[in-house]
Amino acid sequence: MMDRTNEAAKVPLIVCVGDLIDEIAVRLEEPWRRGSDAAAQISRRRGGSAANVAVAAVAAGGAARFIGAVGHDATADTLEAALVHAGVEPLLQRHGRTASIVVVVEPDGERTMLPDRAAALSLRDPGAASLGGGAWLHAPAYSLLGEPLGETTRRLFAHARDAGISTSLDASSVGALSAWGQRESRRRFAELAPTILFANEEECDYLNLIGDPLPGSILIAKHGAGIAEVRSAGGELLAQRPANPLPAGIDSTGAGDAFAGGLLVARARGESWEDALAAGHNTAAAHLKRQAATISTEEAP
Repeated sequence: MMDRTNEAAKVPLIVCVGDLIDEIAVRLEEPWRRGSDAAAQISRRRGGSAANVAVAAVAAGGAARFIGAVGHDATADTLEAALVHAGVEPLLQRHGRTASIVVVVEPDGERTMLPDRAAALSLRDPGAASLGGGAWLHAPAYSLLGEPLGETTRRLFAHARDAGISTSLDASSVGALSAWGQRESRRRFAELAPTILFANEEECDYLNLIGDPLPGSILIAKHGAGIAEVRSAGGELLAQRPANPLPAGIDSTGAGDAFAGGLLVARARGESWEDALAAGHNTAAAHLKRQAATISTEEAP
């Protein structure tokens, strides 16, 4: 007889809630000139932090379900098909117009994002059954910004706690969190009580997560192309591991999400923090290689 519990541990289901976005990437070939022209390469792809984590979880050997809202349009059909092609189970609500974002990547790799979240904000609670079979629930902080999506995300975290499902939250962006401010951002994060909180260096500084750890949450502190750290809820350093080397100026869009997807699958399997960090870095590196290969193919004559 098949040991289904063991099989589930080998292929854990990561459930992600948030945005599924039509992403327009603008890669500048020269410095931006305000009020003038700048040569660029423009491509279109599926985006959204939560959707990226779901795709990365599948690439890392797990299973994934994405919960979100999209529009009643052909763009939504294309994005849903992209999720299915990547092996992600989509659980979508349809309202109005699909979200879109313009990502401007400067020659040095620095990114500026211009989001229009449209229908993504309209997600309503799909109920506890939407987490069925899940080993983990993940959301970016973007999913807490805007209603009814924010309330839906809070309800899903409550459903996960009731079901004994681990949870994770990504701090997402200092620019986004500044709408709340530092104290209110910390309060809302603590209220959500994620098992794991992901934050990059800027977010850690803004929220003072090293000096004043978020109660009850393990911190994954990301230092870009540097060392990623795991810190206990009390601030103790539990593990650290350097990221894989990357070429200068590479478009790093989605790398942090891919890192999260790989790490969550490893932790859901019960792997050590050191091995989970390695899995995260490897998944991020693989994502960037695929992204670079896609760009090269698009540029080929």
